[in-house]
Amino acid sequence: MKKKTKTKLKISLIILIILLFVILGGYLYMKHQEKELMQEQKPRIEKFLKYNYNNIESITLTKTYTNPTGVVHIEGYLNNNEKLKIDAPLDGINGVEVVDTPTIFDDKYSKPGYEYKSKNVTDIEAEEKAKGKETSAIDEPKKDRSVAEIYADMKATEADILKSNRRNNPNS
Repeated sequence: MKKKTKTKLKISLIILIILLFVILGGYLYMKHQEKELMQEQKPRIEKFLKYNYNNIESITLTKTYTNPTGVVHIEGYLNNNEKLKIDAPLDGINGVEVVDTPTIFDDKYSKPGYEYKSKNVTDIEAEEKAKGKETSAIDEPKKDRSVAEIYADMKATEADILKSNRRNNPNS
C-alpha cells in the first residue's frame, strides 16, 4: 500500500512540475510578444507625437493590455515624467494610428493648428510620401544625354505641337 501511495505522489509531483513549466513558458512567451509589439509600434507612436506636439524628448513604453472590446493598447509615458501617461490603441490594419495624451500635455505641448485636430499616422505618412515625391524630382541627378537624343526629343515635341495646332485650327 505504501508503494502505491509513493508512486501516485511521484506522478502527481511530475505532473505538477510539467504544468508549472508550461505555465512559466507561456508567461515568458507572452512577455516576449509584448516587448516585440511595443518595439514594432514605437516608430509609429514617435511619428504621431513628434508631428503633432512640440518638446517630445523621450517616449517610454511600459506595457500592453487588451480592453473588453478586444482592442490592444500600448501604455507608456513621455519626457521621463510618469504623470504624462500615453495610451496608444492598435488599429487592426495599420497598427497605432493615434495616441491619447493627458489634457495637461495637450494644452502645453500641442503644435499650433493641432490643438483640436491632430493628424493620424497614415495621414502623416501620406504627406511625407507626397513631399518625398516633390523633392525627389528636384533632387534627381540629371542624366547625361547625347546631342542626337536631345535632337530626337525636340523633333518629337515639335511634331506633337504641330499636330495639336492642326486639330485646334482646322482652317490653317
